[in-house]
Amino acid sequence: MPTIETLLLGFAPGLFWLWYFRRKDRLEPEPRLLVLKAFALGCGAALAVVWLRPFYQEMLGWFDDSFTRGLVDDFVVTAAAEEGFKIAAVLIPFWAHHEFDEPLDGIVYGIASGLGFASVENVYKQIESFGADTMVLLAFTSTLAHVAFTGGAGYFIGRAKFAATRAGAFWLLVAGVASAVVLHGTYDMLIRIGAEPRYYTLLVVLPNVLLLLGLQIRWATAESPHHPDNESTA
Repeated sequence: MPTIETLLLGFAPGLFWLWYFRRKDRLEPEPRLLVLKAFALGCGAALAVVWLRPFYQEMLGWFDDSFTRGLVDDFVVTAAAEEGFKIAAVLIPFWAHHEFDEPLDGIVYGIASGLGFASVENVYKQIESFGADTMVLLAFTSTLAHVAFTGGAGYFIGRAKFAATRAGAFWLLVAGVASAVVLHGTYDMLIRIGAEPRYYTLLVVLPNVLLLLGLQIRWATAESPHHPDNESTA
């Protein structure tokens, strides 16, 4: 059972980053309770993955060579499963919600879901005796990686919500899921295969996916109906 200290250390980074990124939604901020709901659903997604992971891992026995098993573990057992649950935590409760009224909202809910997932993951890593020092590192690495992966998918969800056609919405959703899985799987693969790729991932790949998320936030904000430029031309 996790202790109070373990829970505080596990959730503190996620709640800090939740506060930080919610402040980016300046034009028409999402209600705090809805953002916290997305965070809580992300926590639930993490628990679901923990429960189901032994079933997913059985497919690793289908492959004889370690290289293929590693790739399947990175991209299917881990990335596809985790991103699938995190994205479902955004789509199912919020897609038809009346507060989801601008593209940026998809990013906000995606980030909140990712941070909820990361917080539970951090608690489990502490239980595995990673220690408080490691939690400081995770606050700026894997926690932010979850932000980038699911927040990036949220950008496509926001675009899909307001797409002109159903076909357009469908392909935007496919692009969102695919981008999250590919980025997540690549991140995990580079972390797994050795010291140099690990440092390359943390020092180059992670900053760049966060930079991309920052650009997506800017693009989504510019497309908002609440943006002054869009209101003046409405």
